[in-house]
Amino acid sequence: MQSQSDVENRINELANAIQVLENYYESIISRIYLIGQAIEETKAAQLAIETLPEDKESEIVVPLGGDVLLKTKVDSSSKIMLKVGGGVLMVKNKDYALNFLKERIEELEKALSNAQQDKKAVEEKLEGARYELSELLKRVQNVR
Repeated sequence: MQSQSDVENRINELANAIQVLENYYESIISRIYLIGQAIEETKAAQLAIETLPEDKESEIVVPLGGDVLLKTKVDSSSKIMLKVGGGVLMVKNKDYALNFLKERIEELEKALSNAQQDKKAVEEKLEGARYELSELLKRVQNVR
């Protein structure tokens, strides 16, 4: 049988572990949200490129940020700039851009799946730690 101080130490360990796991859980939730936002944004960009007019020249409105829009003209030969990280841009044609975005969506969906698996694993660890803590607390109360 465990001594009273061993039980109290274990209770403190579990309480600390639960706090760490809860913080990690919250960070996973945030990561899932951000990945979901990135997927939606990338899909919107993909749709916008897919619906670019194929005729010779058409006008489009491009958001510049800060509620500022720019009216411009595009044609079927227009190139698309893609951010590839580290402040680097690639200038590519429509087909390349669509494939690039498709691959990015696949990578993001894989990251989302991994984050959801992490979330489930942390939920299980939390449940186990909370159960063990509640059992120890019951034992301590029964001793008193």
